[in-house]
Amino acid sequence: MWLERGALVLFVGAAMAMAQTEEEPVRKAMVPEEGVRATEPHLEPVRKAEKHEKPRTDTGTGIRPGQPVAVKIETPQEEQVMSWETVDVFLRLENYAIGDGGNRVCLILDNGSPIEHDHDLKPVILRGLSPGAHTLRAYVVRPDGKMIRDPEAWDRVNFHVRRKDFSNFQPMDRPYLTVNLPMDGNAYPDAEGKVWLDLRVHNAPLGKEKYRVRMQLDGVSTFLEKEEPYPLAGLAEGRHRLVVDLVDEDGDPAPEIYARVERTFEIPRIVKAVNPTEADSANLWLKRKRQQQTNH
Repeated sequence: MWLERGALVLFVGAAMAMAQTEEEPVRKAMVPEEGVRATEPHLEPVRKAEKHEKPRTDTGTGIRPGQPVAVKIETPQEEQVMSWETVDVFLRLENYAIGDGGNRVCLILDNGSPIEHDHDLKPVILRGLSPGAHTLRAYVVRPDGKMIRDPEAWDRVNFHVRRKDFSNFQPMDRPYLTVNLPMDGNAYPDAEGKVWLDLRVHNAPLGKEKYRVRMQLDGVSTFLEKEEPYPLAGLAEGRHRLVVDLVDEDGDPAPEIYARVERTFEIPRIVKAVNPTEADSANLWLKRKRQQQTNH
């Protein structure tokens, strides 16, 4: 009995050993019924770069029609005391693009001649300022040099260099003038032969029984009752002196330091260009003429 059981155990063990050593049959790969689809790449539409066009600087109008043009003096600030005689003036423009030969900004220091500025990223550098109080005005002009009349297109600040005093003090609420054109230096007439007087009146209503603007050009007086550009026509070549002051209803000058402006400008001689061919012909004619006179 024990022998039969032992033999049975040996037989089962041998069978299991053979089953572990025998290789499993190789199974054939199953062919899929449907083809495997390749992964399609995810393509996003290519967006073209948006073309950013710079605003034109020769229009004399705002970038957005119907909205006001504005200028703001950001530095120096009102009543600020500057430590040096050189001051960098930074401006902020709104709805107006400036550029060389086109739209621009003008600044007036105290009661001097305007300083033109046509770069919106660079400051205006004022050098050699005397110690004490100073007044700075900024306003927007068109390509022809005349002012834009929007109320926001003008700004003013009072500041000081090294110390506070009243050397150039003009109260904000007192009558005074801002004369834009003509500037000191050369003045070029327009296509109609006119040089323009362009100004702005502050805190002084104009009229027959109110304030008036008295313009003295080369000693000849003219009274103006409207705040609008005034043409100076028929001016001869050479130097001219202009005095503009604000007078009351009695003809007396307003007692303010910025109510009187003096300018000296010169109309240069216009030299007409000569065609080189015509110049050669003229020179040849003149040479022959001289030879004939010598022979006789």
